[in-house]
Amino acid sequence: MTIINYEELFAKFKPDGAISADANEIANVLMRELYISSGYNLARFLEVKHCFNNDMAMRVWVQKRLDANLDYVIEDMRCQLQSELYELLPQSGYVGY
Repeated sequence: MTIINYEELFAKFKPDGAISADANEIANVLMRELYISSGYNLARFLEVKHCFNNDMAMRVWVQKRLDANLDYVIEDMRCQLQSELYELLPQSGYVGY
């Protein structure tokens, strides 16, 4: 059985600069604030390719949103994307007492 390293494979075919510095910055902040863990389940909620791990799925999703809004301010986009993420991701059933 051959093991495929998808990150390495996509790095070969991804054009340089596919994820901008702004997208990386916003994605890093969102992942820290929302405690995004490693894994592969986030891609389906963000509607990006399922082969991306959570880290890359977040970066691709942010980049797509930035590409759709060419005149953006980083902090405004971060706030907007954070709100969108809260709507996209399933909410836990935890109710504190």
